[in-house]
Amino acid sequence: MGKGWKGRIPVPQSVEVALDTALDKALTVQRPVIQAYVTRVRAKNPDMTPAELVRHLERRYVTAVMGIGGASGAAAAVPGAGTAASIASGAAEITAFVSASAMFVLALAELHGVPVSDPEVRRALVVAVLVGEGGEAVLAGAGATEKHWAQVLGRSTSKEKVGTINSRLGRMLLTRFGARQGALLFGRALPLGIGAGVGAAGNAALARAAIGASRKAFGPAPATFPPKVIDAAPAR
Repeated sequence: MGKGWKGRIPVPQSVEVALDTALDKALTVQRPVIQAYVTRVRAKNPDMTPAELVRHLERRYVTAVMGIGGASGAAAAVPGAGTAASIASGAAEITAFVSASAMFVLALAELHGVPVSDPEVRRALVVAVLVGEGGEAVLAGAGATEKHWAQVLGRSTSKEKVGTINSRLGRMLLTRFGARQGALLFGRALPLGIGAGVGAAGNAALARAAIGASRKAFGPAPATFPPKVIDAAPAR
């Protein structure tokens, strides 16, 4: 999408609110939940290499968000549902999409051994992947110039710098990702069948963009699985 995207498709207020709420909710998931998710996937596929696991997580992610988008599109296009119901289903879809994206990104962080206990680091990882190339530029401007920036962000970036990064990424998330979701919100309200197709295809495109960004962020899969690390309880 070009620079004029937001000018052509304004970001609906409902999308702006839904994005803020969805991101806050998605990032409350605790690290043990992420670890348990990765463990379950590995248990069902015990012979997978780390690289195969990454591809498997990517496929699961795309499949999940396509289902979310199709269901939301179908719900929004039910005759007589009305505008309020359409917006409500769109907001729920955004929440589900962001939650699935956060689970995907944080699972990759676990696989690559990137610490994700700090909530600000978690936010930066997830939002930068959702934003894509623009997020890379923000990170480079903040000094995360490594080719695969997730490792740098997770291990050596100061809290103050991460806060600045998150502030810039947050604005970019609204203007880029939010505008695209706004367009999908209108597309999902098309007659039944068309709206569902728009939702599924639109979410698949967003997911593929996020996967591309995640590959740049984390780099190739590690040769071996990292040891499981348990966060220490804070001192009382």
